[in-house]
Amino acid sequence: MNYKQLHDLIVAGIIPKIENHRGLSVFARERAKFEGWLKVELVDSLYELFSDVTPEKDRVDICFRDWALELKTINTNIRYPNVKNKTRPITKNTKGVIDDIEKLKHVKVSNKAVVFIVFPIIADNKNWKIQLDRIESHLTDLLATPFRFRENIPGMLYFGVVET
Repeated sequence: MNYKQLHDLIVAGIIPKIENHRGLSVFARERAKFEGWLKVELVDSLYELFSDVTPEKDRVDICFRDWALELKTINTNIRYPNVKNKTRPITKNTKGVIDDIEKLKHVKVSNKAVVFIVFPIIADNKNWKIQLDRIESHLTDLLATPFRFRENIPGMLYFGVVET
């Protein structure tokens, strides 16, 4: 399975769950992270096709076949209607993604990727673009898929390919 196929599989399995989940809308409105939920749901989606899906294998969030995935959720400080205004250290969040990328570079599997969800997001936000460029400079490819939480809060699912 190539990275584009895995990306499409993850998008098909996760985005509808996010868009229809009332509880996640509350998390988005409160700018609260939900990485644990994401891990459980992604394992559930992948397990339908791959019986060897394993969470937390060798300190990697999800492993299966010849893939290793690290997951993150990033709550931004971008102001958005009906979303609680909180100061969020976005640079710490992006550093967490970069740290995961660097960790994956040392994992002995053929394919490695980071999956991270960013919310609320406005794609052309200048400050977010700076942070995204920081992350992207550590990847060989990056795919982005927009979505909306139930309360119309915009999010983006990113799938980044890590150099093997």
